[in-house]
Amino acid sequence: MEPLPPALEQKRQAVARSLGRPVYVRGLRTPDLNLRGRLRVEPGRVVIEYQVSQAGYLWHVPVIEELLDRAAAGERSAELREASAGPGEGPRAR
Repeated sequence: MEPLPPALEQKRQAVARSLGRPVYVRGLRTPDLNLRGRLRVEPGRVVIEYQVSQAGYLWHVPVIEELLDRAAAGERSAELREASAGPGEGPRAR
């Protein structure tokens, strides 16, 4: 797990404490360029993965924040996807 910005790391630790299990955040490389990130709550751990093939400095921070919020709210599984103009196209620039 690469270091998170300090405020995000504090949030990750707070969610881990509230759920009583470790929260792992890791980058994911996948050919599915519309995938921004996903959450899986598993026995004994929470896994948050974000797409690392996206361009941009710290673009993944809001993705991780949203997935941490969803885990804290009790969601057990979630996937964030980028809107696309058509099948097989990558994410739109924002």
